[in-house]
Amino acid sequence: MALQQRQTQLYSQGQFPSITLLNPLAWAAFIQSWKDGAYKKKKRIIVNRLALLFLFVFAFLLSATSLFAQDATVHGVVRDSVGKPLEAVSISINGEPGGAISDQKGKYEIKIAPYRDITIIFSYLGFTTEKVQLRLKPGEDKLLDIRLISTVRDFQTITVEAIRPGDLTIIRIEPRTIEQLPNVSGNFESFLKTMPGVVSNNELSSNYSVRGGSFDENLVYVNDVEIYRPFLVRSGQQEGLSFINPDLVSEISFSAGGFSAQYGDKMSSVLDIKYRTPKKFAGSANASMMGGSLHLEGASKNDKFTWLTGVRHRSNQFLLKKLDTQGEYRPRFTDVQTLLNFKISKKTDISFLGNYSSNQFKVIPSSRQTEFGSINEALRFTVFFRRAGN
Repeated sequence: MALQQRQTQLYSQGQFPSITLLNPLAWAAFIQSWKDGAYKKKKRIIVNRLALLFLFVFAFLLSATSLFAQDATVHGVVRDSVGKPLEAVSISINGEPGGAISDQKGKYEIKIAPYRDITIIFSYLGFTTEKVQLRLKPGEDKLLDIRLISTVRDFQTITVEAIRPGDLTIIRIEPRTIEQLPNVSGNFESFLKTMPGVVSNNELSSNYSVRGGSFDENLVYVNDVEIYRPFLVRSGQQEGLSFINPDLVSEISFSAGGFSAQYGDKMSSVLDIKYRTPKKFAGSANASMMGGSLHLEGASKNDKFTWLTGVRHRSNQFLLKKLDTQGEYRPRFTDVQTLLNFKISKKTDISFLGNYSSNQFKVIPSSRQTEFGSINEALRFTVFFRRAGN
C-alpha cells in the first residue's frame, strides 16, 4: 500500500517513472490517480506517449512479419560438361512439391523458404544427378550455375526372338469361336461363310465359294493330308456331314488368296486343319433334336502313342418338312473318324487318319404346291405324287 501511495503521489506531481510500464502496482496507482483527477494536467502528454508506444510496436511487428515472409531466390544456368546449355532439366526441392524446368538457354529460377536447410536436386535423362544444399536469408538472390556430366552405361547383349508365321495371308481362327456359332447344317464350314470374300447360296450346304470362284477350287488339308472331295453330295438338302469333325480340331488356318506355293495350285482358298495331339484321357458329348456327337482321346504313359476318335450323327428331317414338296423325309448322316499317332523318335512318327461315313437321304413325296402369278391374278399349282406300284 505504501508503494501504491508513493506511485500515486508521483503521478499527482506530474512524474512518470519508467518502471511503471512493467509494474502492476504502478498501473493501479496510475488508474487511481486518473479517477481522482490528480493527473488531468498531464493527460495529453500520457495519451501521446501511449499512442507513440503502440505505433512503435505495430511498426515493429509489421516489419518483422514482412521480413520473415519474403522468400529467397535461386537462379542460374544448367550446362553440360562442354558448356552447352541443357533444356528441360528438372529442378526440384527435396521433400517438397513443385519445382522448375530450365528453358532453351538452360536458365532457371526457383523460390525457396528462408532460414531452412534446403536441398535442390538437378536431374536430366542421360546425365548425373546433382544435389546442392543451401540456407538463405529472406530476400537473398543466389546465383547457382550447375554442370551435369553425361553418363555412359554398358548393358549386356539383349536378344529378341519372334516366330514369324509362314504366310502372312493366313488367318488363324480360334476353334472355340466355331463352337459358339449356331448353324443349321452342323458342319464346320458354316463358320467360313462369315469370313470376308466367302459366299454360299444354301444354308444347308457345306459348299462355299471364295471371290467368285467355284466350290471345287477350295483346297482342304487335315493334318497335312489333302482331302480331295470333302463334300460328297452336291445338293444342300441331300448333303451329309462334311469331312472335318469340329470336336477334334485344335488349329484352323484359312486364306482367301495369296497363299504360298506349298498348298498347291488351287485358285480360290486354302483351309488348313490340325487335329489335336492328346496329352491325357478326355472326352466330350453333345446332343440335340437334330443329332449328337461324341469324342474320346487319350495317350500312353510315355506319350509315344496317342489316339483320337470322334462319332457324329445328324438328321435334318425337321427342317425339310417345311419345304414346298410335302412328304416323308428320312435323312440319316453318320460318320466315324480316328487319328492314331506313334512317335518313333523325336523327329519321326507314324500317323493314321481313318474316316467312315454313311450319308443316306430318303424322301417319299406326297404333294407339291407352287404359287405364282400377279396380285390381280394369283395362281396356284398343286402336284400330287403317287407311289410306284399303286
